[in-house]
Amino acid sequence: MLRKLYVMLGACLLSLQAFGQLDPQFSFFMFTPTYLNPAAVGAEGVTRIQLIHRSQWTGYQAPNSPGSAPTSQLITADLPLNKLNSGVGIYAFNDAIGPQTNQAVQLAYSYRFPLKNGTFRVGVQAGLQSQKIDYSGIILPTGGPDPLVPTGQYSQFQPDFSAGLYYSTVDYWVGASVFHLNTPAYKLGTERGINPLARTAYVSAGYKLGLTYAIDLQPSILYQYVQGDQNGSTFDINLLATYDGRYSVGASYRKQESFTGLVTANVLNNKARVGFAYDFVTYGQNAKRPSSFELLLSYVLPAPSATPKPIVRTPRFRY
Repeated sequence: MLRKLYVMLGACLLSLQAFGQLDPQFSFFMFTPTYLNPAAVGAEGVTRIQLIHRSQWTGYQAPNSPGSAPTSQLITADLPLNKLNSGVGIYAFNDAIGPQTNQAVQLAYSYRFPLKNGTFRVGVQAGLQSQKIDYSGIILPTGGPDPLVPTGQYSQFQPDFSAGLYYSTVDYWVGASVFHLNTPAYKLGTERGINPLARTAYVSAGYKLGLTYAIDLQPSILYQYVQGDQNGSTFDINLLATYDGRYSVGASYRKQESFTGLVTANVLNNKARVGFAYDFVTYGQNAKRPSSFELLLSYVLPAPSATPKPIVRTPRFRY
């Protein structure tokens, strides 16, 4: 698959038409609301730092290109600002596929409106996104050098803006967001092949059902629509079962891609969460390796104490 992607990339660079870059997708989407929707920052009510590593089509290696299978790393952090009815968050990701690397750092702010049965939030996001390409790693359709294709490495930064809405109650949540509102574009050394970040819409929803006193079921869905993409849209659906609020097992399906099994556990008095997800690729196996996996690690920081520190008086400094 990577070889085919390299050939397609080279062909696009020779074309007068633009082609779009998709955002990284994660099987742990139900644990990444900060990444998918700026309005969700602070919604959990705790200060959480989270790291996810994804290795896609594990073991794939393009000819003469070790370690060329797609990999993604995502780190998020968000905290509520209760006195301001707000939340703030930040995320950064690194996404690499063969000769191309995409990186971003984004800051998000949300404002909440308490309602009778839940909370409605509006969020905005701004940051920088970069793309880098090493043309020496591209396999051209001609199999050799082409005067129309640059050589060497190129990178470019562009500002990026997004916005979202998020409504949540004790039992369910639903959110919608639009990323890359300004559709930043990257030339990367050539005027003939421009790589824009197409506007991308996300809709997510989930429901928490108490099956027994100790067992909860949580179905959730993530829908993604990419403007101008030939495939148009995709979706993930997941069912997660949680025991005692600490241990979870789940299964997911991603449209025309894979089935996923995942497990998580809350440790250190529920302050830390660790998780593992395994994707079995069922679509296009003739061009991909059949498996992908993700690792998740998160930690909740202690809440600042609202009680003022007591004044300690000593005779030496008392007048």
